[in-house]
Amino acid sequence: MRKVGILLGCVVIGLLVVGMADGQQQPKKKFGGFGGFGGGGGGFANNPVALLQNEQVKKELEVSEDQLEKLPAALDKAVAEVLNENQLKRFKQIQLQTRGNSVFTDPKVTAVLKISDEQVENIKSILQEAGKERQEIFKEAQGDFKAAGEKAAALDKETKEKVQGVLSADQRKQWKQMIGAEFKLEQQGFGGFGNFKKKQKKDAE
Repeated sequence: MRKVGILLGCVVIGLLVVGMADGQQQPKKKFGGFGGFGGGGGGFANNPVALLQNEQVKKELEVSEDQLEKLPAALDKAVAEVLNENQLKRFKQIQLQTRGNSVFTDPKVTAVLKISDEQVENIKSILQEAGKERQEIFKEAQGDFKAAGEKAAALDKETKEKVQGVLSADQRKQWKQMIGAEFKLEQQGFGGFGNFKKKQKKDAE
């Protein structure tokens, strides 16, 4: 278990290094609380947390679910020790922006915005329906991922409007204050191929 503890510490440090070097490349989602960290994206090479969540790795290291649940808090604490007050505030705002519509079902966010259980259920229904539509979009894509991506983007916009419609005017106002000025992350292509093509174009100029 001592080995696991050491590894978790290394994971925190590794994620911070990767996050500061590559944080502008792709949003991370779902792995955590209010302004909390997200998993997914970037692959195992760029995301030690995702690697640690892999079933084979978990089995090899005998990592418990309890240990994994402690990671978000450990990561938040590590980031807070690196960034200054203003940086940390803005960082949390950006995190909230990049977590998508499901952020409104996060217990910590619903508590701050005073979102009722009924509103949460309505939001979940909207997200579930959007999820089914998204699956259909890519199922019918037939290899045309550009067109599918455009349809998915339109669906995301429509879903956002529906979710925002569930919130009251006061809740929407408070949410805007929580996330600060809009921040747009540059989207990365599959496996980083999109950025590679941009670099080729830039080198050719």
